[in-house]
Amino acid sequence: MDFGEILSKAWKIIWKHKILWVFGLLAGCGVASSRGGGVGSGGTNAAQTNYQFSTGDFRSFLSPSAERGVEDFFQFLADIPVWVWIAIGLFLLVLGIVLSILFLMVGILGTTGVIKGAGMADETAPDAKPISFGEIFKAIKPYYWKVFLLNLGLRITGFVLSLFVALPIILFAVCTCFIGLFLLIPVGWFINLMVNFTTIAIIEEEKGIFEGISRAWQVIIHHLGNVILMFLILGIGQLIASLVIGLPLIAVPVPLLINLFVTGFRTATVGLIVSIILFLAFLPLAIFLSGVLRAYVLTSWTLTYRRLIGESNLHPMVISVEDDEVETNI
Repeated sequence: MDFGEILSKAWKIIWKHKILWVFGLLAGCGVASSRGGGVGSGGTNAAQTNYQFSTGDFRSFLSPSAERGVEDFFQFLADIPVWVWIAIGLFLLVLGIVLSILFLMVGILGTTGVIKGAGMADETAPDAKPISFGEIFKAIKPYYWKVFLLNLGLRITGFVLSLFVALPIILFAVCTCFIGLFLLIPVGWFINLMVNFTTIAIIEEEKGIFEGISRAWQVIIHHLGNVILMFLILGIGQLIASLVIGLPLIAVPVPLLINLFVTGFRTATVGLIVSIILFLAFLPLAIFLSGVLRAYVLTSWTLTYRRLIGESNLHPMVISVEDDEVETNI
């Protein structure tokens, strides 16, 4: 397999068909949907505790007016009844579930869009016009809900399994001085690779969910060396690119730190404002570049899958026997 051809063509595809950048941004929402938040017990404790906040708690960092504002805010939280905190917690739980499903749906739209768009671009002539959003959106309709159900099922299965294996994993980690956790990293990588290849199989070869899983396993096992090598290339490249993309965000806390040192840790208002402005300026750029990077990685995996099934006996082909003029499907 020509790795250089795949990597270079993946870049040419996303550069010409820039609509894949949009789908790459949407695909990032699928990552956000797998992260959940919780409601702590701090609200209940605050409601049950009649704590009198002292301005001395904040004098090191805030001005007197800001101290009074913070004190009034925490006192307001302490006066809220317990049932209100419970209602807020239930509302946030339901809201979190709904948002997770919505983010998952948008993420699946992005992932399927990049994979289908990359496959369509791989088959078009070099001088063809760029693919439009509408063309890709129309093409992914037959596969969208299959991929959605695949990812939803995996998340539910992962959640249920975590309830049973969390304690054994913790005990295993403690007994091995946490070295055993490193053994789980390749397992996570392989599961992620299986999900990617299953998604590509569903879209590229119009497989069902379980057929796609079987097909992904077959392709990976028969081409394990090439898959591992491409995984290392894309993994290391993605790590380096992510570090470069995140470099501007490292500068965000610098104004705050300078402000603290200059004022002897007495105030941080100006530095905090500048840091927030920098964060708001760098964050959209980082999100955009991350979307482009995701589009490139998914495109590279799509081309890899297409090359693997095209150059091996896993791909249906016809062999003609000249004497008997018989065609045999392998």
